[in-house]
Parts: sequence; structure tokens; C-alpha cells
Amino acid sequence: MRRENASAAVFHILRDAAAKGIDISLVGSLARGDFRAHSDVDLLVRGPLDPKRRLLVERLVADGMRGSDIPYDLIFEADLTEDRLRELLNDIV
Repeated sequence: MRRENASAAVFHILRDAAAKGIDISLVGSLARGDFRAHSDVDLLVRGPLDPKRRLLVERLVADGMRGSDIPYDLIFEADLTEDRLRELLNDIV
């Protein structure tokens, strides 16, 4: 049930982000298919964003996850080293 709730929340987040021209990818355990009882949702925001767009992303994701009781990590590509980004990109489905 928890996996279904996480997947539904992520579906809506990705849809809403795409409608606003924001590229977000699901990474981590939910993307790999090994999401468990204590897993969180990991979302990778692609590309550079100005502070206003970054705040928009933070609000969009917070609203999308609200009420799910599932923690999430919002990861911005612009904040990552090339090595860390490469690791995360291996999880994208």
C-alpha cells in the first residue's frame, strides 16, 4: 500500500512539473523497484533553476507529498558533483 501511495504522489508531481516546464526524474529505491516500508522518495530536478523556479519546485513537491506520510529527498542536479549525478542517473527509469 505504501508503494502505491508513493507512486501515485510521484505520478502527480511529475505531471504537474512537466506542465510547468520543469524536468524532474524519479531516482532511488522507488525507481529501482526496491521501495520498502522505511524508504523515502528521491526526486532529481534536472537543469539549472533560478531561485524563483527552485522555490516553485519545492512547493510543488511538498504539496504533492503532503498527506502521504512518506519522506522525500529533493535533489537538484545543479548542486551535485558529476560523479554523484552519474550515480543517480543509473536509477532513472
